[in-house]
Order: sequence, then structure tokens, then C-alpha cells
Amino acid sequence: MAEFYGKDLVFTWNSPGGSANMSEYQRGVSFSPSAQIDDNTTGSATYKTKNVGIKDFTVTYKGLWQASAGTALEDALQAGQSGTIVFMPEGTAVGTRKYTLLAISQGLQVNQVYDALSELNVSFDGNGTITYGAN
Repeated sequence: MAEFYGKDLVFTWNSPGGSANMSEYQRGVSFSPSAQIDDNTTGSATYKTKNVGIKDFTVTYKGLWQASAGTALEDALQAGQSGTIVFMPEGTAVGTRKYTLLAISQGLQVNQVYDALSELNVSFDGNGTITYGAN
């Protein structure tokens, strides 16, 4: 699992329920790609042989949210909503890493903190190919 933090981190979510640039108030993002490993060893082999099977990933976003800002973010991130994450850990500078991830939102988890600010956590499950690109 990779954890990303920093002032330049860009995180957007685009879905039929709405679009959200969640960069300004982010506190961190974790990205966990994984792959199923299949055992293809035959009966007379002296060593195991393996192939990569199905790949998957999860993403978790942590940030702040002003509850008084309205319900657009809630609508965009409803549990079960399919969409696209565009995630740039180092910002938009030319040549830096850019991930484009098809995912399904697991819905908002909100903790009221102080003075109309809330902690916002949302997890996403992979729903397709990971695109590793660059700005």
C-alpha cells in the first residue's frame, strides 16, 4: 500500500452523481494495487510455476469537508456509485505520475470534528484497468 500526502496532491472523482475536486482539503490518499497469483505447477515439476491472474486495487481518501458546503459531494460519492478517479500525487507538473482509475465508491464516512468542519473518509474498490500515465 502506498500512502500519499502533500500540498501538491490532486484527487478528483467523476461519476454520474456528480464531479468533485477533492484536492484542496485532502489529508492523504492510499493506493493499494494487488494481483491474484495462480499456481500452474504440473505433476512432475520440481519447482512451482505461477501466473498472474486477476488484478484489483483499493483507494482510500482522507480529508476535511465543510458540512455547510451543501450536498453535492455526498451525491457524487454515494455508496455504489461508479466513476473515475484521477489522482496525481505530485501535482500537475509535466512528467509527474498520473493515475486514472475506474472505481466504485463505498460511500462517505463522516466524523464531526469542530466548528462545521468534518473529517471525510471514503474508500473505493477497483472496477477496471489501472492507467499509469504522466502529466
